[in-house]
Amino acid sequence: MDPIVLAILLSITFSAVQGATPKCCVETSKKFPLELLMKVTKYDVQTTHGVCSIDALVLHANNKRYCATPKMERFLQNILKLKMRNGVKNGS
Repeated sequence: MDPIVLAILLSITFSAVQGATPKCCVETSKKFPLELLMKVTKYDVQTTHGVCSIDALVLHANNKRYCATPKMERFLQNILKLKMRNGVKNGS
C-alpha cells in the first residue's frame, strides 16, 4: 500500500476515534446554588452501564455541564416543573 494512502487512512481513523470520546463525569457534587439550579435547561442521566465509570446527573446550564449526584433528580424535576408552570425560561 502506498505510504501516503496509509497515512491518510490513519489520520481519518484517528480523527473519528478522537471525536467519539464520551464526556463522562468523573465526580459529582451534592450542593449547587439555587440560582444555578434555576438556570438548568435540561439534564441527562449518566450510568455505569455505558462507557462512564460513575452514575451522575449531567446538568446543562449557562452553556456548561455540571455533574450532580443522582439523588438530586427528584429535586431537579420539581424545579423544572415549577419553572414550566410559572413560565420561567433559562432562569430569567
